Amino acid sequence: MKLQFWGVRGSIPSVVNGDIIRSKIKKVLSCASAGDILDDQSIEQYLDSLPPSLISTYGGNTTCLEIRSKNNDLIIVDAGTGIRSLGNSILSEGFGTGKGKGHILFTHTHWDHIHGIPFFVPLYIHGNIFDFHSIHQNLEKRLAYQHSKHHFPIPFEGLKATKRYHEHKEEEKWEICGIQISQKSVKHPGGSYSFSFEEDGKKLIFCTDAEFNPQTIDRSIESYLDYFRNADILIFDTQYTLAEQIQKIDWGHSSASIATDIALKSNARKLILFHHDPSYTDEMLDQVFLRAVQYKSVFDSQKKSNLEILVAQEGMNLQL
Repeated sequence: MKLQFWGVRGSIPSVVNGDIIRSKIKKVLSCASAGDILDDQSIEQYLDSLPPSLISTYGGNTTCLEIRSKNNDLIIVDAGTGIRSLGNSILSEGFGTGKGKGHILFTHTHWDHIHGIPFFVPLYIHGNIFDFHSIHQNLEKRLAYQHSKHHFPIPFEGLKATKRYHEHKEEEKWEICGIQISQKSVKHPGGSYSFSFEEDGKKLIFCTDAEFNPQTIDRSIESYLDYFRNADILIFDTQYTLAEQIQKIDWGHSSASIATDIALKSNARKLILFHHDPSYTDEMLDQVFLRAVQYKSVFDSQKKSNLEILVAQEGMNLQL
């Protein structure tokens, strides 16, 4: 499997404005020495030495993950605003001429996970085929509601691609494109589901919009450990800091500390911090990462785990 992140924010898109760009430039210049800007090569080396928060951004689009099977079949998880750029990127693969086929899975239908659908160009092109998968009932009705004339000028019927709907049960195990899929409900207002993908002995867990909080984790995590166990990649909701999560019980999200704890207990190999709060700057996300690494060092002081921790960033590619 190959993965690409197209949207990594939660709740609402987060825009990088001019003031933020100016602040980044100021910090980059203030850190530079004369030797860092002698020529193009030294400039590139200097920029490569800086953290992503200074020279780039983790991204502002809402949730969307692209998965490719070993045969390059397309699977999309959630349709936040990140799906717009994804759609534009695949037009050259046959989706621009009505010859494309893909699958879209929905963890749930809160707007930050579906509001990219109206801007996903391949859905407007006759001949393309998309299989929509959900554990929630009435998915077509939920998506069509977003296209009500009160919300959007183009009706849902204006999406001319063939749309086929599949409603799965929580305990069901199913397969698409040679990838084995299962799902498990997680605590979130209105309900949400985590997905497990397995191909050729490699395991990916996508667990966003999931609340495991400090008050309940000791008794709630046991029923999930087998599900998470030995994941090669665990993508996990870390919208809040631990302090914020304590203040926002029942809001439906987790923290980097909780995610790290779960990754250690389930022997995950790579943890991806995901579903970033829209109010967090790139510098704050650097701090979230550092706190997760520090948490790991405290609770894995003997270094028994090989867990690697990363922060999800738009455009990031991973391969299992």
